[in-house]
Order: sequence, then structure tokens, then C-alpha cells
Amino acid sequence: MPTQNQILKCLYEHYAVVFSPIDAKEAPQASVTLIKAGVPAIPTDYITFLTATNGLSWNGITLFSLNSIEREKGAFFHPGIMQNYAFCQNNAVMKRKILLGWGLETLIVYDAANKEYQILDRYTYESVASYPTFVDFLYALAKPLLEKANTSK
Repeated sequence: MPTQNQILKCLYEHYAVVFSPIDAKEAPQASVTLIKAGVPAIPTDYITFLTATNGLSWNGITLFSLNSIEREKGAFFHPGIMQNYAFCQNNAVMKRKILLGWGLETLIVYDAANKEYQILDRYTYESVASYPTFVDFLYALAKPLLEKANTSK
């Protein structure tokens, strides 16, 4: 399986919007805030992602940055974990989950109870897919691009 950086490089080459990485020291403080609010801490492998790119948007998928990022002179903000955690805090169905992103009809969460990343139906909250690590999720996201790149070599 490709590494996180190889997957991100492939997505970037296919027009993913990426952001400057966070300093790894920022995440523990954010996790303390989340835990105090009754929301799980940011998973370690997602922190690794944030230290490579602080969020990502590609092909209708948005993976949250740590904090919202202003773009286009305030006309748009890339969503941040710290601005969206109340969605999980105040939602019984999302208990023990942290919202990390979304797609057109899906939510991307980390389920701390099951220790897995999940894609949930945005309306029913039913699991559509689950992955043991964040890199596994990224790989599933980019798999068609990666396979195409391998066959064209």
C-alpha cells in the first residue's frame, strides 16, 4: 500500500486543494478542548495527516483542517475540526465520534468506540464503509487514481 505522502501527492496532482501543515504541538491542546467537551481526541494518524496538509478538498470530499481557514478574502472558509465538534457533542448518534470531514451525502468520522474511520450516510448515520487507519481511508479515496497511475507506467 502507498504511504500517506504518496497518496497526498497523487491527489495534489489531480487538483486537490491542500493547505500549509500545522505544527504538531497544536493538536494536543485542541484534543484537550475536545475531551473536556465530551468529544474524542483527534486520532494520532489524523494528526499526522494535519502535519502534512492542514485539511484537503478534492472531488466533493472535504477533510477538515484543525481550525477553519479563510480563503478568497473571506468569501469561503475551509471547515475546521474545532469549529465543528459541537455537531458530535450535541448529537446522541454521534457519541464517541469526531467529525473529520464530509462528502456530498456522507460524513467522515473517527469512531473512538470501535477505533476506526467511518463514512456515514449523512441522513441516516448508517456506516457505509469503515477503515482501520486514516491511510486506509485515504487509499480507498485515491485508489482509482493510484491504479491508473500504476497501469500507465
